[in-house]
Amino acid sequence: MKQYKTSMAFLLKNNSLMHTLVFALFSINVLVSSISIPFIDNAVLVPVSISTSTIIQNLTCDQCLCNATSSQLAVNCFPNDTCQMFTNVPRTYTIETVANGRLYFPQQILPNASQCCMPDLDEVLSKLQNATSIYVSINNSRCLAFDNQGHVASIDSAAKLLKIFNATNLALTLQSSSLSTSSLTNMAYYDGNYYVGTSANTILIINGTNLTIINTINSSSLSGPRDMTFMDNGSIMIAASTGNNKLLIFNRTSVAPLSYSFAYQLPVSYAYPHGFLRINDSFLYVTSWFNNTVYSYNALNLYNMSWTETFDFSAIPVAPPSNGNHIQIDECDRRWFSLGNYGIKIFNSSGSPIGSFTLANLSVFDSLLTDNYVIYLSDTSSKRIIRIDPNMDCQY
Repeated sequence: MKQYKTSMAFLLKNNSLMHTLVFALFSINVLVSSISIPFIDNAVLVPVSISTSTIIQNLTCDQCLCNATSSQLAVNCFPNDTCQMFTNVPRTYTIETVANGRLYFPQQILPNASQCCMPDLDEVLSKLQNATSIYVSINNSRCLAFDNQGHVASIDSAAKLLKIFNATNLALTLQSSSLSTSSLTNMAYYDGNYYVGTSANTILIINGTNLTIINTINSSSLSGPRDMTFMDNGSIMIAASTGNNKLLIFNRTSVAPLSYSFAYQLPVSYAYPHGFLRINDSFLYVTSWFNNTVYSYNALNLYNMSWTETFDFSAIPVAPPSNGNHIQIDECDRRWFSLGNYGIKIFNSSGSPIGSFTLANLSVFDSLLTDNYVIYLSDTSSKRIIRIDPNMDCQY
């Protein structure tokens, strides 16, 4: 999958309804606005930072467009009869190529190029620090994720439960029964299902509607499962294996029932690969829990071992190891690194420390950061999930 920033030039063949779109392959920093453009073939819009959208499944593209209203600014049509509707286009996004996908603009207007809404980090941190927070108690909260309905999900590791919360008031909306006799280690969400790792070195596939177990992923190579991410429309799953310092790649072998089988493994050059941040189908970041460092991976081919590992930056100067848990990137390309008792340390794109956020008695395992800088924190010290709303408006 190729990725195109919206600051790249979009060149149109003919000045009519677009049938052919040619992407300039190098950044020319042209601001595109008010171009009449109904759709882009073989492409989808992907928010860089977390964005609110509506996902509808089991509808053709034509049926999705019939459901779209004039308020929709963009509609992704995926080849698996799924569509995604955006009422507000996120301020930072990419346009990625997806075979047989289509990106529609119901108002026939291409959104402006990505912009940075809050370049003043000190202002962002001040508003977060002074905002009123709400929280919900959860005994051993670990990973956080948004589902397709905009709920916030997490696991209670010791109680072996998956819990779903209202994203605004953190009211519990759904809870699983006990999922395992072993403790839960991590959780990810993709395409309507949850994926939960266990200390028994298995990964459970959980139905996102009723929170029942669909299937179990087993591999003798899996040791201490941590974060997971998905590539090529879910055909590939990547899992961090901390016990043997590897990234494991799984192939999807069946859609119904959903199942994955081990394909190959990638040894890493550091201890305890832990948190993932997927950028696109060929690029992701991985944190080292033990070393408080971040590495990037570029895939030349997802289906063999053609990956390149690159050291990105280290948090050791401001946060001695360990606890390099998870990383987020905001709409201004700043890295928010969740570092346990050190709170969140923030770095620029070159890896230099530029800011910090913490609260009393806070140990951050994971975080979610929205376009408007509403932040959700998984706090293992005070045993809670925290929501902080700084009341910023970064929508168009």
